Amino acid sequence: MITEIRDRKLVVISDLHLGNPFSKAKNPTVEFFHWAAREGYDIVINGDGFEIAQVSFSKIARDVPEVFHAIKSFTGSGRNLYYVIGNHDIVLENFLNDWGGFKMAPFLNVWSGGKRMRIEHGHLYDPFFANHPELYEILTMIAGIPLSLNPSLYKLWIKFEKFKSRFHKKPDGGSIPGESPAFREAAIELSERGFDSIIFGHTHHAGHAVLPNGADYFNTGSWLMGTPYLEINEGLCELKRWDRHALQTARKPFALTGS
Repeated sequence: MITEIRDRKLVVISDLHLGNPFSKAKNPTVEFFHWAAREGYDIVINGDGFEIAQVSFSKIARDVPEVFHAIKSFTGSGRNLYYVIGNHDIVLENFLNDWGGFKMAPFLNVWSGGKRMRIEHGHLYDPFFANHPELYEILTMIAGIPLSLNPSLYKLWIKFEKFKSRFHKKPDGGSIPGESPAFREAAIELSERGFDSIIFGHTHHAGHAVLPNGADYFNTGSWLMGTPYLEINEGLCELKRWDRHALQTARKPFALTGS
């Protein structure tokens, strides 16, 4: 298991939740892997790539074979695939590690273009998960029932979190709408250890904020709604949106509106 790498060109995605009844990430994920291989990028899946807590076994049986085939094609082309464990896929750690297509990590410290970055799923900074992990998992499994019956409830929840975050104090440098302030605070603590950029997933809210010491905090969001990803190229980080229908616009900047 590794925790530190050097990489010139890297893309980061998170929270695909393949196997979740609500997830439609299979096709864009497969196409994204083929695109990244052609463009010469390595990939980090920053947690919750696969779904266990809210799994539909028929769904994961349909999704996984084609995704694993794309992964084998990607790594077979000489590219590296790193997998940072999240809270929804932690029980799969040994399976994914034994399968051999992934380089597993609890977190990644990345050197690129003279910059140092920290990639971590971020669930350990979730106040609810940290203080009540068993209750968190139980409620997550229970929430899967109404989501499977009416997926639009998820969109309502995301909108509610963004509405609730309007009442948080707005710090200098901004914050990511929908997130608990605890994630920005955790990013600040990590930046004080010498990281130029901190990248989390987990919250499903993609965005970018500048921290007090000038470091950047990114969240790569979720592929349950949209297809955000972070491009790291010689130390330069940019949050973008993958467009599977128009490859010529796949590198367009990410916009917070509609995220």
